[in-house]
Amino acid sequence: MTIHPLEFLVFFLGVSATTGRPFSPPLSYRTTTRLHPLKTERSEILEGRCHKCKKWVPVESIKDCAVKVKELFWWKHAATCHQGSQVPGDDDFYEQDDISCCLEELGL
Repeated sequence: MTIHPLEFLVFFLGVSATTGRPFSPPLSYRTTTRLHPLKTERSEILEGRCHKCKKWVPVESIKDCAVKVKELFWWKHAATCHQGSQVPGDDDFYEQDDISCCLEELGL
């Protein structure tokens, strides 16, 4: 079985095929109780709020089992919904932390 390079980017690395950048994460999370789950299914499911469509999207499987790539459910949604859009500020790679503050104080 061969995996197309774009599928590899999206479903194994969480990178948008449109922009070549990681998908924006959900704006917020909530846990929702599922009505009438089967024996092998979760009674609660974690959902993330999408910045583009504003919907609450399941970010985990309804099956109550471990998965290798937890983010896969979010990435699948993002690949079809985001269409290259990102959360404002999500394109800024600069992170101000203690080290960057010390460097700024030294004038570097």
